[in-house]
Amino acid sequence: MKVYLYLNPLQLDVLRHARLHLSEVADLLDPYQNNARMIQRQAIRISEADFQKELKRQFKALPPQLKGLMTWEIFQVEAQKKRPKIEQQMKKGRQGKPAILPNPESYQELAIARFFARPDNPLLWDRWADQHRGLVLELDTSYPGFNSKKQVLRPVVYGKPRPQADHPVKPFPALFHRPAEYAAEEEIRLIRPIDEAKSSKPLTNGKLVHFYNFPPKAVLSITLGVNASDETREQVSRILNYDVKYKPGRPLRETLLDPDTFKLHIRGTL
Repeated sequence: MKVYLYLNPLQLDVLRHARLHLSEVADLLDPYQNNARMIQRQAIRISEADFQKELKRQFKALPPQLKGLMTWEIFQVEAQKKRPKIEQQMKKGRQGKPAILPNPESYQELAIARFFARPDNPLLWDRWADQHRGLVLELDTSYPGFNSKKQVLRPVVYGKPRPQADHPVKPFPALFHRPAEYAAEEEIRLIRPIDEAKSSKPLTNGKLVHFYNFPPKAVLSITLGVNASDETREQVSRILNYDVKYKPGRPLRETLLDPDTFKLHIRGTL
């Protein structure tokens, strides 16, 4: 699978040392993943029409020997005496099985990297590549040595319903489902155990970043942002031209704007 990793200019370490930077899943501030405060589910109300419909269903389902002992009118009178119990049964049937959300505590020992399906998404260049000043690595995750036996690499599913704990997509359904509004990102997530990291380093905010080596030959190309500085361009060129692990080199590209639409074009550099 080909994936694209958006980087800001301060993350050239990924290319320089051929190692992925994974954050701890527990550090993500996604409120849906962490089961932040929620409203109570709306109470189910039974209307008079719903109640009468249920009585007709029950009367029709009576065995023949019981139907001969009472009229519809008598059945209604007797049912009214049991109305609270009947309505409770109706509500229980409509509610179905109580929903159980995935437990975020199961993510405590996991790290995450966020890849994407396209290298020309303006939204991602703005958010993940320092407002088009960074770069994008094209990676081949099928290259030997890239994958780990314990990892999960899967595209994110976008939609309205939140995944439940018994969701058929396992493991970690909450990590691979996001609101429909994020669909333009086309994200592909990589989840690995923290204890498989080659090393770790504390950031200035006190959180840890975990390093996982990958084979340099898994890098297929590098694309520079349209706002990339001369310094960033020079550093990337120097790595590709002089670092032996990237011999015989990799395609170096850049993004250019479309003159008529909000579209990015990718072209090779001279």
